[in-house]
Amino acid sequence: MDPWRIPVDRAKALRLISPLCDGTVAGVQQAARRGDMAVTAALTQTIRQDTWSGVRVSILSPSAGEIASNWFGFAEHGTFGERRDLRDARTGELDRLNQQDLLQPRRLRPDRLRDAVEDYTGAFALPCAPEFAATARLGAMEAMARRLEHVGSTHPQTLAGRAYEHAEVLREVAQEIHASLLPLTGEWKAADSTPFDLPAGLNALRRLRDALTSLADRADEAERHVNPWALRKHVRDLDAIDAEIRADLAGPRTAGGTRAAAATSSSSVAASTPAPAQAVAASPHPAPARENGHRLAGKR
Repeated sequence: MDPWRIPVDRAKALRLISPLCDGTVAGVQQAARRGDMAVTAALTQTIRQDTWSGVRVSILSPSAGEIASNWFGFAEHGTFGERRDLRDARTGELDRLNQQDLLQPRRLRPDRLRDAVEDYTGAFALPCAPEFAATARLGAMEAMARRLEHVGSTHPQTLAGRAYEHAEVLREVAQEIHASLLPLTGEWKAADSTPFDLPAGLNALRRLRDALTSLADRADEAERHVNPWALRKHVRDLDAIDAEIRADLAGPRTAGGTRAAAATSSSSVAASTPAPAQAVAASPHPAPARENGHRLAGKR
């Protein structure tokens, strides 16, 4: 069948990109309720027929109507990456001809767009509930694991030669966190599954850690159907992973070639991200004691 006869599946695009981590897709719009405010997100069309270039996010008040709105472009936030083998991937436009290629979880990079939407909506409405914020970050753990495997294959000396072990631990902890959040959020719908640079991955893990901490604090107060002890264990696991990776990054390593430099430097999508060692030094969270170092110690 001629692909141009198949309209862009806007509902699928919104579910995969999920600009509102706590939103529900209905029709061609994603909506979330935050306190008294409603937040909506919808794809924005270009002047070309059935061609979409970004997401328009609106904040609605029950008394004043729409109080703010903003546009977040796919190209500006690297949502579809820089895949030169896919039509229009570099322009950040979604249309009938490329939707089959672009609307795949492993080909999306929604993290930067989600972060921008989160920062924007936070100025007008309550933040997303922590259980949904944490779930949206789970995909970043898998992406970080794959990036670590890439670093391990291109430059085995990096991370004290333990990149593959770090990746294994990340996947193990991700499954444990998923099991803890499932009663609160339902099926895991995160679509963050594209490799990205190590500093960006560490920042994503810290955001997940903060969301889990907030959820544990709320569980203590409201006696919700979630085990705050288990959530704090996940936080300690993430702290230990973060400390282990940063310690290995800061340790001595053999200088590599151009492929190794590309693996550990900022990607084209996050060109402003500092080098791994610089990102570690600038981390707002101090390095905790390696209380969960046994996960890796047994693999040395």
